Amino acid sequence: MKIGFSVATSDVSTEKLPAQQGEFAANLDVLSELGYDGVEVSIRQPKNLDLDELQRDVEKRNLEVASIHTAAIGFQDKIWLCHPDKSIRDEALIRLKGSLDAAAFFGVDVIIGSFRGQLLDGEGREESLSWMHEAFKEGADYAAKVGSTVLFEPQTRFYINFGLTTQDGVEFAKSIDSPGMGLILDTFHMNIEDVSFSKSIFDSKDYLKYLQMSDSNRLYPGGGHVPWREVISSLKAIDFSGYLSLQCLMEPDFKTAAKLGINHLRSLL
Repeated sequence: MKIGFSVATSDVSTEKLPAQQGEFAANLDVLSELGYDGVEVSIRQPKNLDLDELQRDVEKRNLEVASIHTAAIGFQDKIWLCHPDKSIRDEALIRLKGSLDAAAFFGVDVIIGSFRGQLLDGEGREESLSWMHEAFKEGADYAAKVGSTVLFEPQTRFYINFGLTTQDGVEFAKSIDSPGMGLILDTFHMNIEDVSFSKSIFDSKDYLKYLQMSDSNRLYPGGGHVPWREVISSLKAIDFSGYLSLQCLMEPDFKTAAKLGINHLRSLL
């Protein structure tokens, strides 16, 4: 298993995003110094990315791109895959496919958490569920075509109103029925919604490709009460070999959180 950290490109600026923001290259320097393997790149406008420059910035620090993360598209630009305004849904699909092209360039996958949007309440729920399903189906099929995967992230009810538990995510992935569809789990959300860390990891093993790591209070791993030995031993039991990527609060500051988090995880691997 490799360890990464979520860092946003320099054009991202939103308080809602639990990724390190600011000067991208300077943030990479910190990760490189601390011995990280890779960086989860949080983006908002894929068409503006210089992929060759991004690759140079990452590789010269002995890092690699771990994944492409999409939450800033919603948080900053108010663009979501599921939304009553068709023009917003259409723009979201354009950005999803652009994100998948970028991910394919690096040989990695695209994470979709809050970027999926919300289902409508009441009578509109079924129609909005069809928008959700159609967006993921089109995205997953496109991902398979270009050589990437769409990773659906179950999230707590305080963030989203569809796909709360790991088991919800597994059922949704099955319904999409595409080789370009997978799952990411986030330990912060699992701690709130799931019955058991180990059960969820075993239940999702056929789709699980990536994990975001933060503790029960959204601090770095080791800063709360998530049972990390259970998490790591369960991942080892299913022969998981993907990324464990920190996406946490930058408290007391970015460098300290990154250092304490990687040290805690390394002690268990």
